[in-house]
Amino acid sequence: MKLLKSEWLKLIYVRSHWGLLVAATFVSVLSVVVTPFIIENDMGLLGLSLDQTAAIDATYANAISGYIFSLILGIMLITGEFRHGTAVATFLVAPKRVSVIGAKLTIAAIGGIAIMLVSTALAMVCGYIVLQFFDYATAASEYLFLNTFLVATISGIVLAVIGLALGTLVRNQVFAIVGALVYLFVIDPLLLTLLPNAGKYFPSGLITAMLSIDVNAPELGIDTSVLLSPLLATLILLGYGFIFATVAIATSLRRDVD
Repeated sequence: MKLLKSEWLKLIYVRSHWGLLVAATFVSVLSVVVTPFIIENDMGLLGLSLDQTAAIDATYANAISGYIFSLILGIMLITGEFRHGTAVATFLVAPKRVSVIGAKLTIAAIGGIAIMLVSTALAMVCGYIVLQFFDYATAASEYLFLNTFLVATISGIVLAVIGLALGTLVRNQVFAIVGALVYLFVIDPLLLTLLPNAGKYFPSGLITAMLSIDVNAPELGIDTSVLLSPLLATLILLGYGFIFATVAIATSLRRDVD
């Protein structure tokens, strides 16, 4: 419990962590707010209109766009120890590294949930306000909001855990964050677009599948028909979280701290 309290204090007292929450909220709100206008001015490329439920669902689904910041939070929680030279003191005070990493994983998961739920909720509120300006906009599907918050929660936990595991492998904070950004913004989308049968097993494809949004525009690289079922996608994403958590513990036990 003392380790959990210590890691909790590290989470809430580091100002850059609050900056991640603000950034996640900004990205999520922006993604949701611009979507109705994109749909209305896409010249039929998406084949959607705001009088269709799929279009409204796609608008609100963008509320989870800040998930990258849960990953960054996980990275910062562990690499910050090495960057500022506090890792030695941390592991001296608590020599059982399994306990230390376990506490960090727990707090990372809580932080990931917080980032995703706050940013998703505010983005959905803003999306609702913007859609009121379109008189012909229809309602969202029945379970969209519940489903989106579940996806936000699961993705926040898993990505924060993955981020912490990456931080144990790549202790340099800048390299770890840049590598994560390159993967999520470049490599992952390319895999999903160019090799959809393989890309559907990676984070972007899994999170999209979990949302159950039926939007297809192959000419723009959007083809949800090839994605996995929501349940299977959820299980695979949770599996990633378990694997990376194991990696985080294993690597922390075997490596010296400079």
